[in-house]
Amino acid sequence: MGRDELDTLFKQYETAFNNLDLKTISEFYADTFMSAGPKGVIAQDKKEFEEKAKQAVGFYRSVGHKSARIISKRIMPICDNYTMVVVRWGVTFEKTGSKLIEFDISYIVYESANNSPSIIFFISHQDEEEAMEKLGLLNKKKEEV
Repeated sequence: MGRDELDTLFKQYETAFNNLDLKTISEFYADTFMSAGPKGVIAQDKKEFEEKAKQAVGFYRSVGHKSARIISKRIMPICDNYTMVVVRWGVTFEKTGSKLIEFDISYIVYESANNSPSIIFFISHQDEEEAMEKLGLLNKKKEEV
């Protein structure tokens, strides 16, 4: 898989994430893909992802999303058709001002001989909800007595 193709994919992904254009982001994923994080793993298809996109955009706007950009990425070929790309993201929110909130996501990208690259798996290294609570972006759920 070519470095140029991966650079292009993630540059377009960065622009879409910055603009909270989750419809475009869904185009970078395979028809079925998996996601994982500290709380577990889920498999979903692109249609499910797109159905949740409006909720996700609403959520990001509700926590004051201002911008997102790639700080760095490491590209590690696994074999001819698979590559792991570890992306360090920097995101700003209204409450955090210009301070970049940094987090890592590992993506497994597949490319067949006649298709453009597509993400088949991603792993969030941090618990997004927990991190947002620590930043004061979310109201902690009040425990019921």
